[in-house]
Amino acid sequence: MTFRSKIVVSDDFEAVRTMMVQEFSVNSLRFIPKNPANEFLIEDARAVERESYIAESSEKIIIMMAYLYKNEAQNFLLKLLEEPPRNIKFLLVVPSKNLLLPTIKSRLVCERIKSQKQKRVLNFDLKRLDLQTLFEFLRENENLDKNELMDTISLLAQQSMQLKDFNARELEFFYEAYELAGLNCKSGVLLASLLLNFYTKEK
Repeated sequence: MTFRSKIVVSDDFEAVRTMMVQEFSVNSLRFIPKNPANEFLIEDARAVERESYIAESSEKIIIMMAYLYKNEAQNFLLKLLEEPPRNIKFLLVVPSKNLLLPTIKSRLVCERIKSQKQKRVLNFDLKRLDLQTLFEFLRENENLDKNELMDTISLLAQQSMQLKDFNARELEFFYEAYELAGLNCKSGVLLASLLLNFYTKEK
């Protein structure tokens, strides 16, 4: 079966992995990173490049799965996606296509796979966000631990981008907040910055 490079929109990474293993020979698949990542970094993009230039006599599919893709990593992938080496195909799996730069989206077809897993959602409606619900949310989430905060920021980024369009610099703001969460920055400060940014942004 011939594979066409593409973007798959899904947050059920395990289901996508299972689908690919069932449809293609496991020897033809390369997962970079090996397990779905919270962030796809420049180091991951370089690993994709190295794997791409390992010669193959038959088709090889490089699969990338992450909740967030750093802009610099996406920019690094551009030439590979535009001019892939012989027999190399790519699959990018992402929870929302709005997490990808327009230059990436323009190079690949995009399809959506419906998630089968229980989906966690924010406990308030971003579409109806006002200052009162914003402050209530901050009060309820002011003592999140590092992992809870990183998970909440990832979820907030995904849902924000389903409602509004963000440019490259605004996307980077989400990535920076995620990295600061990993450094144990206080949850109230980061969540307040992200929510106020969303609240004041025009559609």
